[in-house]
Amino acid sequence: MRSRYEDLRSLIIWLGLTELAWIASWLLRSTDAAPGYLATVAVWIVAMSGWMAFVIVAGRRGFFLKQTRRLSNLAGVTLVVGFAVLLFGAGEVAREGVVRAASSTSHLELVSIHMLRLLAIGTVVKYRHGELPLHFIMLGSMPDFLFAISAVVVTVMAVNGPLASGFLIAWHWVGFSVFMGAGISMFFSVPSPLRIYQSQPDSTIVFQFPMVLAPNFTVPLFMLAHAFALVKLLA
Repeated sequence: MRSRYEDLRSLIIWLGLTELAWIASWLLRSTDAAPGYLATVAVWIVAMSGWMAFVIVAGRRGFFLKQTRRLSNLAGVTLVVGFAVLLFGAGEVAREGVVRAASSTSHLELVSIHMLRLLAIGTVVKYRHGELPLHFIMLGSMPDFLFAISAVVVTVMAVNGPLASGFLIAWHWVGFSVFMGAGISMFFSVPSPLRIYQSQPDSTIVFQFPMVLAPNFTVPLFMLAHAFALVKLLA
């Protein structure tokens, strides 16, 4: 019973649920949404909830850690982002619904969600405790944390007045690309085709629950948040 309680208490679970609810609220803002579009959003919410549950259970059982050679922590990005693109891009009703929903969502909201990435400071703490290698902090954690600080600044700017579309497009692309460093670095010191470090600490903790939720759930949702913003800016 205590183990289950500890699982539910984990901050990263609440982060993931917050992201899921936040993005779902954007998707449901489509004006005059067709029943088919609403059904598509419902399917997405159920699928993401199910995937999150799977990552929690599989992570606790060591599934991702056992599969490091297969670059297992990239599964979440591939599945979450790929599923959303296929689901909302396959039909005209779904595509139009996303465009309408994006147009109904303010730039302030689309920027401010990324302040949640300030929680990346937790990985720096883990490094200080000897639980993560320096390369992960330099390539993954610090760029993400610095981008989160920029989200605070850009949020304040958005409150004070409209921001140029070109600036926002560039900012969202930077935020999307920031995750690439961590995506590569987490395989540098575990058995994988990218392994180049044998020293300790290694990146094992990134493949274990609860931290395994970051690459497999919370990070892909942040990517989708950027993609949703780019739909608004480029559609």
